[in-house]
Amino acid sequence: MNEIQINDLILKDLCFSYYSKNNKNIIFENFNYVIKKGKFTSIIGPSGTGKTSFLKLLSGLIKPKKGEIKFNNQNLDEVIQEITLIQQNPSLMPWLNVYDNITLANLNCKKINDFNIKKLIKDIGLEEFSKYYPHQLSGGLLQRVAIARALLFNPDLLLLDEPFAALDNLSRELLSAELVSIIKRKSITVLMVTHSIEEAALLSDEVLITGLAPIKIIKKFTPPERENNKTWQELGLRKSLQDKSFNDYLKLLRDTSYSVMEKEN
Repeated sequence: MNEIQINDLILKDLCFSYYSKNNKNIIFENFNYVIKKGKFTSIIGPSGTGKTSFLKLLSGLIKPKKGEIKFNNQNLDEVIQEITLIQQNPSLMPWLNVYDNITLANLNCKKINDFNIKKLIKDIGLEEFSKYYPHQLSGGLLQRVAIARALLFNPDLLLLDEPFAALDNLSRELLSAELVSIIKRKSITVLMVTHSIEEAALLSDEVLITGLAPIKIIKKFTPPERENNKTWQELGLRKSLQDKSFNDYLKLLRDTSYSVMEKEN
């Protein structure tokens, strides 16, 4: 394993649980892991095991019962601007247009100038929709607004909770490719929870397969080296599916995921 750096995302002896009715649900029990700075990591695992709670712990929305979460040499015990969570539901303000929804968090502090806001809107493909209201937008455009809002403050850590799940396949592919392009330019560390094995294989520098709660990493995968210069992210899903090495990697992820499900159910 590579040497741990102070700007990595470091999880040490993490413990978290919650109660539902008469049951205690243990999500983490002395969980340890390090996600390297600037890497795109995806988590694939069974539904209902606490992966969304994991992202909320990292974002500071909920607190662990025990253990330590550090990022950029800072203990994450509260919500900080450098970390952004994008969820399935864009949660936009229906009375605000696209521009105002994106800049809503910037109204009080005025840290981001108008030029940078307009550049971000253009980069995320919303330039012609900046005056539209949420009810006038498709699902893909709504999610673009949520992503632009999340990227406004140039986060160092981006947490994605199935951000493309509600989109059709074409919108999903286009939006994910654009997002990854921005992420790579800005060297953002990303952790994504997804049920799409194809999405995880295409976008990620590493894929973690997890089991039932308490969450543990069953297997970690990294994509094989490619012979040409273009990454699968640059090729897109349709062209990558014509690549034997991508299909072999996809099969490996799928077989491992199914095997974990069969053993733990």
